[in-house]
Amino acid sequence: MNKTGLKPTKVGVGNGLMADVMMFPSTSILKQTTIMDGGSRPIYLDMQATTPTDPCLLDTILPTYTGLYGNPYSCTHTYGWEREKVIDIACENVAKLNGAHPKEIIFTSGAMGLNDMSIKYVARFYTSKKHIIASQTEHKCGLDLCRHLQDEGYDITYVPIKNNGLINLEHLEKEIRPDTVLVAIMTVNNEIEVIQQMEEIRKLYRNQGVFFHTNGAQAMGKIPVEVGKWNVDWMSISSPKVYGPKHIGACRISRRLKVRIDPLVSGGGQEHGLHSGTLANSLVISFGEARRIAQEDIEYTRTSQPFFSLNSICPSTV
Repeated sequence: MNKTGLKPTKVGVGNGLMADVMMFPSTSILKQTTIMDGGSRPIYLDMQATTPTDPCLLDTILPTYTGLYGNPYSCTHTYGWEREKVIDIACENVAKLNGAHPKEIIFTSGAMGLNDMSIKYVARFYTSKKHIIASQTEHKCGLDLCRHLQDEGYDITYVPIKNNGLINLEHLEKEIRPDTVLVAIMTVNNEIEVIQQMEEIRKLYRNQGVFFHTNGAQAMGKIPVEVGKWNVDWMSISSPKVYGPKHIGACRISRRLKVRIDPLVSGGGQEHGLHSGTLANSLVISFGEARRIAQEDIEYTRTSQPFFSLNSICPSTV
């Protein structure tokens, strides 16, 4: 039994490609994809945009289609209970490996919608506060959202970065005002891979009633993520950034928050009432397993492959 509670198909490891995949899945998937079509495909160098799905996840996904096909919200029979159990395990994997509690996790179709929900709805809840701070190097979806809020009358401050890519903390501290409602800073940049000083950023305004949102999609599987230690209120994460399936993401929403968030989808009450509708269960389960594998692979990726790591050249990067 693997940690998802599902019984995997027996696979002979042997030698060659599949042996590499079984030992170090995230380092050999690229090899597998480039040998397709007779080895004529170019090398894929856009892993920060999306990753291929880890073949190991097939052992997790397939049983959910052929055996564990119950609705986890049908709590009156065995099929629903079985599906609910493996969903809970997947949720625990995602939560635990982000330093969060399972009840703080909600799943949706991706991190972009979660960024929208987190930033837009907290801003609209506190109508008396119209100031939001974001970094100049936020992901495009975050910058586009800020421009949309500007059209609604919000004042957006874009904090500059220093030559090394880190947020200018002195500048950030000076920009905090009595009407500041939210600070949005990416954990790890999606283009230059700089790791921001999350704890130091939060210390600047911890006791000033300012909320903190971070897009953590690029951090998963690369650095230890500790949302509790960082005092993050919202963190959005994405499955296809860690060799998981497409069209699934998750958000950690701190239980400490005293703010009402309008749901992305209303009607059924699923996902704590924030995203109604039956979960894409197979995607959630495989996301949880991908998140677990990614965490185990962190030390190998960061310490055993210095040749491929910018961190050995510039410590402020992944």
